[in-house]
Amino acid sequence: MANLFEKMKQWNKEVTEKIEKREEKRRNSVSYYMDKTKQEMKDAERMVEKQRELKSLFYKEYKEMEVYVEKRRHQAAIAKEAGETKLADFALEEVAQYEEQLEATKAHYDQASEQLEKLELRMHEMRLKWKNLKTQHLAEMAEKNATETSEKMDKVIHDMSWGSVSDYHEAQKQRDLAEEADKKADMSKELSQSFDDLMDELEKKTNKSKEIIKDKAQNFTSMVDDIIEREKQNFKKPERASMEDQLNELEKEAAKDKPKEEKEVLIPELENKEEDKEEK
Repeated sequence: MANLFEKMKQWNKEVTEKIEKREEKRRNSVSYYMDKTKQEMKDAERMVEKQRELKSLFYKEYKEMEVYVEKRRHQAAIAKEAGETKLADFALEEVAQYEEQLEATKAHYDQASEQLEKLELRMHEMRLKWKNLKTQHLAEMAEKNATETSEKMDKVIHDMSWGSVSDYHEAQKQRDLAEEADKKADMSKELSQSFDDLMDELEKKTNKSKEIIKDKAQNFTSMVDDIIEREKQNFKKPERASMEDQLNELEKEAAKDKPKEEKEVLIPELENKEEDKEEK
C-alpha cells in the first residue's frame, strides 16, 4: 500500500511538472503576450470610463450647488427687504458656506477633467501601440507562413524533379508494396503466434484429458477385476473332493457313456405287466 502511495505521489509530481512546463512555454509565446496585453488594455479602458463617470458626478454636484447658492442669495434679498434680519443673515451665512464648497467642488471637477484628458491621451497612445504590435505580429505570422510554405513547395518540387512522373509513381508503388508486405508479415507473425498459442493450449488440455481418461479406465479395470475375483471365490469348487463323491461322479460318467441294452420282447402284454410291477 505504501509503495502504491509513493507511485501515485511520484506520478502526480511528474504531471504537475509537465503542466508547469507547458504553461511556461505558453507564457513565453507571443500569442500569450498578445492576449495578456489585450486584457490589460480592457482593464485600463474600464478605469478611464470610471474616471469619466467621476467627472460627470463632479459636474452634476457643482451645478446643483450653484443653483442652490443663487436660490439662497435671492431668498436673503427678499428677507432683507421684508425686514427679516435673522432670516436674511441665515441665508447669507449659508450662501458663504456653500460658495466655499462650490469653489472646492469646482476645483475637484477641474482636476478630474484634467486627469481625464491625460488618461484619454494615454489611452489613445496605448491603442496606437497595440495596433502597431498587432500589425507586427501579423507580419511575423505571414513571414513564418510564407517560409514554411516555400520550404514545403521546395520539397514537393524536388520530389517531382528527380525523375519522371512514371518513375515517381513506380517508386511510390514500390513503397506501397513494401509497406503492404510488412503489414502482411506482421499479420502472419501474429497469426502464427496466436495459432501456436492455441495449439499449445489445446495440447495441454488434450494431455490432461488423456490422463484423466487413463486414470478412470484403470480404476474401472481394477473394479471389474475385483468383482470377477470375488465371483470366482464364491463359485469356486473345493480343491479336493471326498472319495465317495469322486466314485459317484465316475459312475455317472460311465453310465452316460454306456449304450442302453434292448430286451427281446416276445409277448408285449407280458412285458408291459412286468414293467408295471417293476415300477410299483
